[in-house]
Amino acid sequence: MKRKNPIDTINLKAMKTKSIRNIFALALILLSVVGCSKFDDGPKISFRSVMNRILGTYRIEYISKNGVDMTSYWNSYYDQSFKISEYERSVYSLQVSGFIECNDSLISYSTGYQVFVNIEDKVTLGMSNYMDTSIYPGRYFYPVYVSTGDDEAPVFTITRLTDDEMWLYLNDGSDEYVIKFKE
Repeated sequence: MKRKNPIDTINLKAMKTKSIRNIFALALILLSVVGCSKFDDGPKISFRSVMNRILGTYRIEYISKNGVDMTSYWNSYYDQSFKISEYERSVYSLQVSGFIECNDSLISYSTGYQVFVNIEDKVTLGMSNYMDTSIYPGRYFYPVYVSTGDDEAPVFTITRLTDDEMWLYLNDGSDEYVIKFKE
């Protein structure tokens, strides 16, 4: 009968202890990463930075006011793209372009301005997309467009940010808005 080597037994116990310790450390790291998400609707973890996920060209896939879906209204009158890009180091711009239907005509719309992104506890995006309502009568659509001088620029909270989606939420004190962008 072969006798067990006491050194092999000690090495086996040491390996088991190290494996258990490594699994425990990995579990702690994963739990802390998953628990630190900045976005209510996910994702919980991403390998791309927040700004790299924000940058891109989007279209509105869904929009609602106080839980009422307004997407079909939006699609009936607006054909817009929203491009967020970095034009200087850590300075970002939003360019909105496309068409708006007014009085049975498609009128070109294009504007660009600096956009403010705050990455702290929650990620926010300030948009001041001013619209001259005399050029686009009846097509004022708050909070996507704000009228010149009358409205304060809304600051949206980003609730979901993936490689091709960005969901925005705004509570302006009287109404709640949800805008879901898709690249």
